[in-house]
Formats: sequence, C-alpha cells, structure tokens
Amino acid sequence: MLEYLPNYSVGRGTDSPFEQIGADWIKGPELAAYLNARQVPGVRFYPTRLTPDASRFAGKQIEGVRFVITEREVFQSVRLGLEIAAALEKLYPGQVKWELNARLIGNRRTIESLQAGEDPRLLAQRLADELAGFLETRRAYLLY
Repeated sequence: MLEYLPNYSVGRGTDSPFEQIGADWIKGPELAAYLNARQVPGVRFYPTRLTPDASRFAGKQIEGVRFVITEREVFQSVRLGLEIAAALEKLYPGQVKWELNARLIGNRRTIESLQAGEDPRLLAQRLADELAGFLETRRAYLLY
C-alpha cells in the first residue's frame, strides 16, 4: 500500500497538519533557506523536525519546513504550493512522485512545467491569467 502514498508528509498526525512538510530525503535547513530566498509574499519558512503518527512516516522523525503566514493579505496559497513543489524538484530531483500527485495538482501542464523547472512566479501568473479567461467566458452563462 505504501507505493500509492506520497513519499513526503504534510504533517498529518502532528500538532500542525498542513502547516509543514517533511520527508526522510528533505534537509530542513536547506529547504527553508532556499524557500526564504525566493521571498514568497506573506510567508516565512523555518526548518523543523516532525514525527507524524499517520502516513508513510508514522512514528519516524523526519526533517522538513514549517510555513508561517506573516501577511494574510498578500499570501497566496497557490503560489506557496508551486514554490514548494518547484523547490523539492530542484533540490531533490526525482524524489517527488508526480504521478501520485496528479489528482492533487489537477493539471498535467502544471506538472510538466514544474518538472521542466519553470519559475513558480511565472507559472502562478499563467494560472491566474487562465482563471481570469475562464471567469470571463463563464460570465455569459450565469443566470443570475
């Protein structure tokens, strides 16, 4: 069954689920430094150690990063996710099993862009532009 689980933890089974990510192949200080250097608006990253009681790493201490929202008004969760995914691919190539994440990401082109090393800022802008186009098209079909 483990082959169907992502090979990282999002903190399920800890006191801070979805506020941190970790794995036995992540170096917390390295990942935090890289992400902080990216200057993602509204968030800071701190190295951490976590011991989930769920998932592939149940009962094992692993390294990772904790995300702390510093400015809620400028924080963008999509940008955060893209930055983390891109950082994992850059720092730990081949570790993220993209096919296992396809349903979470929901967009083949986004996965291909992350694998190709596209800048997450450009990718986030492209996704925002595509959403704006969809919303404009949709407007004509809204009944009220």
